[in-house]
Amino acid sequence: MQKFMASAVVLVAVLGASGCEKKDAAGSATPQLGAVAIIDLDVIAARLGSDKQIVDAIARRQTALSQKVAELARAYSQQITEKKQSLSAQTPPTDGVTLAAFEQAATANLEKVKLQAAQDLSSHKTQLVRQFREQIRPVARQVARQRGLSVIVTKNDSVVFDFAGGVDITDSVVNAMLATATTDNQQTPQPASR
Repeated sequence: MQKFMASAVVLVAVLGASGCEKKDAAGSATPQLGAVAIIDLDVIAARLGSDKQIVDAIARRQTALSQKVAELARAYSQQITEKKQSLSAQTPPTDGVTLAAFEQAATANLEKVKLQAAQDLSSHKTQLVRQFREQIRPVARQVARQRGLSVIVTKNDSVVFDFAGGVDITDSVVNAMLATATTDNQQTPQPASR
């Protein structure tokens, strides 16, 4: 019921704001308190290539973490083998207990490292997404203000049922980001050719 009410509130805000745009004396839009803009971050990421960059960065981190876990597993396996060999020379009955305890400790440590690696990967993914969102935020805010919109909602079918096309700022944000990237590339000094 709460999800329905939240969705209804957002829907009412979106529908109410879709035609709300006041112009000042110069004819530019002034932001209306509560006027809602819709942005599709998935589309922006795809059009800017950020989605592939994020996936590649996550894959690189996962590969590095997997290699570390595999190296640790090999090291533990080698230690267990060495322990077995050293104990096979002496065969008192308590040595089997010592070896089993050593194997259990090695297995527990390896599982702990695997869990930490999974948490690290998840944290890395969250950080990359947050960085992407922070990169988009000022441009989205500027585009929304230019259209007289003061609230930006990410497009999400479970929250936003429908909206007027005029409040979707996705394409304008992509164009602004591309224009900024082009300007930045032109201002970057190029190495002198020899």
